[in-house]
Amino acid sequence: MGLMPGNRHTVIIVLEASSIGGGASGKAGGVIATWADPLCLAPLSYRLHCELAQKHDGTEEWGFRHVFCADVDAMGEAVGQTATTESHAHFHSHPTSIPSNKDYPPELDWITPDTITSYTELGCPENTAQVHPHLFTHSIAEAAKEQGAWFTQGCVTSINYSHDGDGIRSVSYKTKETFDLCEVHATDIVVAAGPWTKKFLPEAPIKESRNHSIVVRPQKPVSAYVLFPELHPKVPQKRIPPEIYSRPDGTIYSCGPSDMEVPLPETTDMVDVNRAICDRIYTDVSSVSAAVREGEVITKQACYRPFVVGRARDIGPLVGPTGVKSLWLASGHDSWGISNAPGTGKLMSELILDGKTTSADISSLDPRLMF
Repeated sequence: MGLMPGNRHTVIIVLEASSIGGGASGKAGGVIATWADPLCLAPLSYRLHCELAQKHDGTEEWGFRHVFCADVDAMGEAVGQTATTESHAHFHSHPTSIPSNKDYPPELDWITPDTITSYTELGCPENTAQVHPHLFTHSIAEAAKEQGAWFTQGCVTSINYSHDGDGIRSVSYKTKETFDLCEVHATDIVVAAGPWTKKFLPEAPIKESRNHSIVVRPQKPVSAYVLFPELHPKVPQKRIPPEIYSRPDGTIYSCGPSDMEVPLPETTDMVDVNRAICDRIYTDVSSVSAAVREGEVITKQACYRPFVVGRARDIGPLVGPTGVKSLWLASGHDSWGISNAPGTGKLMSELILDGKTTSADISSLDPRLMF
């Protein structure tokens, strides 16, 4: 949650309940693309990602690099019993592609060739890239501190409104270490709480779903590809929708389908990890990749991602003013949060400081259209 206390200079205060990048912001795959959802925001954000990487040595600091991205159909050898009928089952939504039976790139040598039944390119290095989300969020936070932003660890307890209820006054929070109750006055408040948005804005149509993921260290580095595969087991089962990312640090990241079995905890550091689900992700991806099968699983994790209820996913998040003066919302980014983070930040700054956006038309993302 960001605040702007009123004085002669603009001061940004970020209130973080647990840690920077502790949720989906640090545990997602990290693909960024001009063709991401929504198209009113993605191209701007992609350009800003490239500019940030150039300015702050993103290649070294947070693993920024351009990549290929593809839909892949594959026939697994020994796939587990994972299946889902939940909506929002895939971590990333993306344009529907027409399957292509063309030969897949020879550089994609860490997927077993005999398992591939189709390969359809979604993105190329001209319009697709990736970052390591945890490193990206921490690096950008440090850059913001150097520019004067304040970061405070504390759990927000309430947004305090003016007496007439038409505007905001302050935010109350408990410090993480001492649990002291504090209050900070502000001219503007931005709720960027992801799946925790409804805690502060109960009327906001934002829900959450849990996703598990694993990180595997293969025996040798693999080529730069992001894959959205459908695995077709050789036994009668439903399709299994993992996602697979090679990373510049030599690891392979993979996330599995969504579930809504465990309620949202109080903070990101309290998220429950079902290790059996992580094991199934490993089994499923191992069925098409010897690099994963022979590698070492170094991380098993879970996070919650927010999505907007009541409209198509490709319309995008809720970004802009609420019905309360100086109370802003930037949430519901679904699976494209990291991709659209820089654009969201820039546009929010334009709205708050200039009263309008000039970098992109995001009128379709106005929260007042939904509540």
